[in-house]
Amino acid sequence: MAYQVVARKWRPQRFDEVVGQDHVTSTLKYAILNKRTAPVYLFTGIRGTGKTTLARILVKALNCTDLQPDGEPCNKCECCREIAEGRSPDVVEIDGASNNSVDDVRDIKENISYSPVKSKFKVYIIDEVHMLSKSAFNALLKTLEEPPAHSVFILATTDPQKIPTTVLSRCQRYDLKRLSLDDVAHQLAKILDAEQKEYDMEALYAIAREGEGSMRDSQTILEQLVTFGGGKVTETEISMILGASDKNQLRGIIESIAKHDSASAVSFARDIYKNGKSVEKAARDILSLLHSILLFSELGNEKFIEAPAEELEWIKFCSGLASTPDWTRLFRFWNGEYEGIKSSDFALMLFEVAVITACSFPTMNDFRNFAKNIASAVPTIPQNTQSAEKKTTEPVKTAPVQPQIMQKPFEMPENIAVKPEKTAENLQKVFESEEKHELWRDFTETFKNGDTFLYGRLVSLPYQEDDKSVSVTVTTTLASDGDDFAKRLKVLFDNFSNGKKVFSVNFAKGENVSIFTEDELRRMEDLERRKKEMTESKAVKTALEMGFEIKGVFAE
Repeated sequence: MAYQVVARKWRPQRFDEVVGQDHVTSTLKYAILNKRTAPVYLFTGIRGTGKTTLARILVKALNCTDLQPDGEPCNKCECCREIAEGRSPDVVEIDGASNNSVDDVRDIKENISYSPVKSKFKVYIIDEVHMLSKSAFNALLKTLEEPPAHSVFILATTDPQKIPTTVLSRCQRYDLKRLSLDDVAHQLAKILDAEQKEYDMEALYAIAREGEGSMRDSQTILEQLVTFGGGKVTETEISMILGASDKNQLRGIIESIAKHDSASAVSFARDIYKNGKSVEKAARDILSLLHSILLFSELGNEKFIEAPAEELEWIKFCSGLASTPDWTRLFRFWNGEYEGIKSSDFALMLFEVAVITACSFPTMNDFRNFAKNIASAVPTIPQNTQSAEKKTTEPVKTAPVQPQIMQKPFEMPENIAVKPEKTAENLQKVFESEEKHELWRDFTETFKNGDTFLYGRLVSLPYQEDDKSVSVTVTTTLASDGDDFAKRLKVLFDNFSNGKKVFSVNFAKGENVSIFTEDELRRMEDLERRKKEMTESKAVKTALEMGFEIKGVFAE
């Protein structure tokens, strides 16, 4: 007999041999025993989960001449043997990808009216049915809704969302679930036991992970490893064929990260690269291990972890090296790094930098100590933003502050970006003048809640004030009405001041600063003072040592 690949040789022939789909097989057997079969079935699921296999078993059960009491086909009668060998004249398997035209569907409609030759039912199995064209689906609609009594349609697809809803509404749908690692690994072990081959259970779990829930993919990898290993399936063969890293190297990286040992972690990472293993696959395997560690660290049991016994013991041990929040932060960080590693031409560099960064993460205990230092060592910020030298018993008048300045955090550059002519000299001038002269500010404040437009113009006007006079400079940009604006402004100020000071308006460009500029200079000085006080704080020094950076200081 010609050699058969593992996937075909070990294809299930009975419902109870199908792995991981009990919710489907039990329903189908009940329908067969009670003669409640549907005219159209739809099996959906990822590749290699048993869609076509279930379709063939269902066909055998429908046509079996010696149906078993539990709803299983006998696999001995002529109908069962012909269907299993693919030579039954009453069972037609169609590939929807290559037979997707209207003409192909017309052939089905023409032949379906003929009665079956030997069997009870004439069955059409259409695989990858979502590949049919729109016109082909439309041609098939009526047939699916009212097929002849002797016919059954079984549709299979990996992409049910591409099937028109009008077709879906005519089907009895069964969704096949992705197989678990335990299901796949134990089925592979069963195959190897029957074939009398040597294997490591850890290797079978590695195959199951690589198969990503597909039994057929896992069986294909298994066959390759059996051939390469001379009948043995061990982690050594897994590493060589799949390019997977040695488990001790992956575990060494995670343990080194938990212990903040960056030198050891980078050494393990470099060994992976030197051995010719895939850095991307190593990053993915580390992410998978971190996921298992996080689950056990949080839940405290192994119910949700799919792993062999030896790996499970290591997961339990490793989870105790850090707290659950630490593992959570590490998993989220590594997931983001993996996205960059798998798509970069500089995977090794990103991998090593990710390892070093992870090793430098502060623990939750570090954050707790930091919080204690913050509570005890944060400097008290004076509420009064006026100059420390100003001494008065009068209430301090608050200068108007622009809303956008209050809402936006101030970024802390090395040097505050202020024009040279508006720094120290002007700032000193501002504060000296405020100690004696406040009439222009008081006048401006009267429009704050009434005429907000005029208030905005006034706070931006450069001005100069002394004991006897107030002078403002009006530019054509701010005062397009020229003399009229100056006259109106003078009348308003004179009425307000009751002649206490002489008021004048200049139209030439002056060197004085506006109220807005004064407030901005004061704010920058205050922020600089805050930054200096914060950097001298013990709590902030601790944060800087932990790797934090001062991004900005917020204005009050």
